[in-house]
Amino acid sequence: MKEDQKVVQTSKGISLRLLFVAGVFLLALFVFGLIADEMVLENENHLDFVVFQKLGAITHPSLTKLMVAVTFFGSSYFLFPAYLVLLLYFLLWKKDSKVSWNIAAVALTSTIILFSLKAIFHRHRPFDPLVQNVNGFSFPSGHSFSSFTLCGLLIYILWKYRVNAGLRWTLSVLLFLLACAIALSRVYLHVHYASDVIAGFCLCLVWLGASFWVLEKIGRSRREKTL
Repeated sequence: MKEDQKVVQTSKGISLRLLFVAGVFLLALFVFGLIADEMVLENENHLDFVVFQKLGAITHPSLTKLMVAVTFFGSSYFLFPAYLVLLLYFLLWKKDSKVSWNIAAVALTSTIILFSLKAIFHRHRPFDPLVQNVNGFSFPSGHSFSSFTLCGLLIYILWKYRVNAGLRWTLSVLLFLLACAIALSRVYLHVHYASDVIAGFCLCLVWLGASFWVLEKIGRSRREKTL
């Protein structure tokens, strides 16, 4: 009887988790589509200019230097070595080739989807950036999408490997806040609109959710074949 109750409770927990994940996935997809339609295609950018106005009130040379330093962690100069170190760590140190190839798959596919969407929407960047030599299209924000993707991947690994609960929660929060700081820096520096970075975050939720689901399905299929 007790075993049956445990099974029921476990299945309920899994069902609720799946419903929550599905809800977040659909909400993120809806918000991304709404931003793409209303703010990019229809050019309804009142919110973007309100955010620029609010951030303009706190703009200061010292804060600008800090934001330039923060935004570096969302650039390819940091992300590419970070992915490489992470991949090699699990491949050579942990001897976990599955996680290594999953990391490589997420890194490559996220890059492809990002530049494909930028090429589709062709949204130009703000005209008054606080930094020089900023190229490419604006929507969605590559720094926002890429930093949330890397941090989300690290959070997923932390929970997958069952690290100490206190450390796991602390690192998860810090990684999320780092990605948020990088996204904010892009708007502060006027190289992206607020809608760009929000869309980047939503795209990350959608893409990571889809990627983890596919990778889990592939891993389960391989395990079944070996039995």
